[in-house]
Amino acid sequence: MARWAPQEIDTMAAIASEVVAQVGTNRTVIAVDGQDGTDLEHVAAALVAGFEQHGVQAMAAAASSTDADALRTDLVTPFRTTGAGEGVLVVHGHGLLGPSTRTLWRWSLWVEQETGRLERRADVKIAASAVLDVTDPDHPRREWNDAC
Repeated sequence: MARWAPQEIDTMAAIASEVVAQVGTNRTVIAVDGQDGTDLEHVAAALVAGFEQHGVQAMAAAASSTDADALRTDLVTPFRTTGAGEGVLVVHGHGLLGPSTRTLWRWSLWVEQETGRLERRADVKIAASAVLDVTDPDHPRREWNDAC
């Protein structure tokens, strides 16, 4: 018997709602990082669509590097200092949750797609605000990797 699973847009709208509730939307910058082989650009675009379902202006941008100073100069500071009011910037790229860059983000998402993943990147997953399993890309699943 097939099990029901939410569609991608429903999952991403729920994650966007979680971001809004936890950190707000006043020039908020969040990161999407993940395992090698995950389509982070697609996840970021889907998350932007999730924000738009809540009436929140959002946009995605690819990280050109994992250097904290370059990310701050090229993406974070310009977004936070231009424009006014609500807005979310979803920055996507591999390595964004490394120790030197994780403090740049108000909220972050780790994306993974296979079993046995916890052992390999537990350090990064602990730093992420949320974990998304995209093993089934049409039905991504928010994972609850808490320690309680």
